[in-house]
Amino acid sequence: MKFCGESENVIARALGVAVETLRKHCADELADGHAHRRKELTSLLFTSARAGNVSAQKHLDALGRAAGADETVKSRAPRPARLGKKEEQQAAAEAVASASKFAPPAPPKLVVDNR
Repeated sequence: MKFCGESENVIARALGVAVETLRKHCADELADGHAHRRKELTSLLFTSARAGNVSAQKHLDALGRAAGADETVKSRAPRPARLGKKEEQQAAAEAVASASKFAPPAPPKLVVDNR
């Protein structure tokens, strides 16, 4: 039932137990039930595809492509945060001031150490 999207409250009512009892005795099934059902369905689909079902073969191919695309998207580096207008202007001003003929001159070197 969890695989079909039912809430824990609905599952508990269908079984005739309290939600707390369901969580206590069926915690693993509630947490991993979706993955187990997905594995079972994929296994059935694979068996059907091996038997020659072209529709199952196409569906497995689509699942494989989707999984590969998902991995590609997850492996991308995140985009850098975009600077606001004021930050862009400040960075441009600092770049011009530090690398142009209008940059302030370097301070004079002191001959005496006044420590």
